[in-house]
Formats: sequence, C-alpha cells, structure tokens
Amino acid sequence: MQMSQENIDVVRHMLEAFNRGDVPAVLAAFDRNCELDEPPEMPDRRPGGFRGHDGIREWMGNLREVAGIEFEPLGFTTSGDVIVSQWAARGLGQASEVPVEWTTFAVLHMRDGRIARAQGFLSKDEALEATGLSRSFTGVHPRASA
Repeated sequence: MQMSQENIDVVRHMLEAFNRGDVPAVLAAFDRNCELDEPPEMPDRRPGGFRGHDGIREWMGNLREVAGIEFEPLGFTTSGDVIVSQWAARGLGQASEVPVEWTTFAVLHMRDGRIARAQGFLSKDEALEATGLSRSFTGVHPRASA
C-alpha cells in the first residue's frame, strides 16, 4: 500500500503542476524515456504518441497552450506499479472556443517513482483491459487526497 500511495502522489502532483503550467514539475514526474499515448478517439491525436521529455513538453503545450485543458483527478485504482486513474478534462475548443469536457481514464505504468508509460482511454473498460488485469483490479482510492 505504501508504494501505491507514493505512486498516486506522484500522479496527483503531476496533474496539479500540469494545471498551473509548471513544465519542470510535470517533467519531474515522468521517466526520461517515457511514452504517452492519447485516447485513439481524440481528433488531434498524434500517431505514435509522445516520447521522452520533449514529447511531454509537446503534449502539454498542445493541451495547455492551445486549448487551456485542465485535468481533475476523480479516483485511482492500483495494482503494483500500475495505476488506473479517472480524470475530468476541461478546456476550450481550438477553433470555436466552445467549452469542452470529457472523461479520460489514464493507465499509468510507474518505474522508480516516475511515470514510464501513460495511456489514455475514453472508457473505463478499455483502460482496465489495457492493464491486462481487467476486473481483478483492486485498491480504489476515491479522489486525490493529500
């Protein structure tokens, strides 16, 4: 449980840093050789995803600077070094500036206290399936507590 809570704290702090636009703090949460893949259904999804710290900078810039996206963690489920976290996402449409909202389920693979791989999904079932553990996942942590 201790390691799971430490990993959740890393993710929670990363999201807080993301929302305030703190690039160095976001990068500190990710492994140098990290991989990040957005949900396949996202209209501006980058084929091949984002790789390394340069990729994280680009991902963050796309979401924060272009659309003003912010994420609110709604809950965490853990198994070893894998976290499934539900996030509410809010921002503005790039061209229309119409407010947009959606729910993302992030599958985060942790290594040595950092995010090594992040995969986004628009459904909980897809996220759980991607863990390879599906419904056997345990350890729900409601909301992001300090």
